[in-house]
Amino acid sequence: MYPKYGRILSIFFLIFLIILLAGCSAEKVRPGEKVSLQYATGFSIENLPAGCKKVTDGDGRELLLVPRGKKPPAGYGNLPVFYTPVQKVVVGSTTQAALLRPLGVLGTIAGVTTEKKDWYIDEVTKGMEKGRVAFLGKNSAPDYEKIKALSPDVVFTYTHVMGGTEFAQKLNELGIPYAVDNEWLESHPLGRVEWVKFLAAFYNKEKEADDYFRQVVANVEQVARKVPAGTRPKVLWGSIFKGKVYVPAGNSYVARMIEMAGGDYVFKDLGGSATGNANITLEEFYARGKDADIFIIPFSPQSTGITSIAKLLEQAPVLADIKPVKEKRIWCAQPWYYQSMDKTDEQIEDLAAMFYPVSWSGYQPRHFMSLPDK
Repeated sequence: MYPKYGRILSIFFLIFLIILLAGCSAEKVRPGEKVSLQYATGFSIENLPAGCKKVTDGDGRELLLVPRGKKPPAGYGNLPVFYTPVQKVVVGSTTQAALLRPLGVLGTIAGVTTEKKDWYIDEVTKGMEKGRVAFLGKNSAPDYEKIKALSPDVVFTYTHVMGGTEFAQKLNELGIPYAVDNEWLESHPLGRVEWVKFLAAFYNKEKEADDYFRQVVANVEQVARKVPAGTRPKVLWGSIFKGKVYVPAGNSYVARMIEMAGGDYVFKDLGGSATGNANITLEEFYARGKDADIFIIPFSPQSTGITSIAKLLEQAPVLADIKPVKEKRIWCAQPWYYQSMDKTDEQIEDLAAMFYPVSWSGYQPRHFMSLPDK
């Protein structure tokens, strides 16, 4: 009798051991293995022995990330070394701060290049008020002495726009450690969000980044399932400044967001940079948008001075005859829109609710507001 039960227990123990080992194998970080990226194309992360990582940043620079208390592995002596988790950082853009938010590490920000009045992330604003976060000058004219005195573990910056390249070059000259976060170059909105994995590598927060990103993707997929079948509303998206009109290209992340939310972008065939805006005439904007169902101005009333439909028509009287103006279906961005990259799933749902108000009855957009008459 006992041998029989012994065999049964042995079988159960063997099954348990197999399951346990399979789970450990799935969780184990394998040296030489690259971190899987679903949408982002501008960076890569390779796992090395002893918890080290080789990161290729947005400028193609290879960086070595080493856990605190450990030595860099042999064979990588020529790479800049960053000891993780980093404890004091400088962020060169508000979008970087937004992607640090889901990691729970906003408290590590010690310096910024955006003035206090322009921040809409409470942790940063309060940090500046209490002196924990220093304003270091704008990227176009930073105070390098202040940055050096701050002695950050890393400066997260960007390149190719608004003085970023010159900023990175000067940091390099001064020996100030920096990493290039070029999430703005991604043409897919979820690719931009996936740069959270790049930032997470510096904090050893890979699991948090993975969990967060999977949830964002799942939320966007849920929105897509809720969009009703049938004709898609025509969406006019653009900003007007001194008689000039700027609209996203057809292959831009904005065009993709509109599509993911169930809209039909009227300039979807417009060529140009996937990361910038194309400049078109007001007449062309009118001709292409006169039959649109909804018009979205991608800036806040405070930043454009377009605080009402009446103010919009003062700048562009010709738009009085377009369908979304006559039907008063004009929306604009909230002031915090560009500091909410970590909430891209919410922004896409906002768009879907604006496009399909019946399907999203009672829903209140969080990152857009309806433009009042006067």
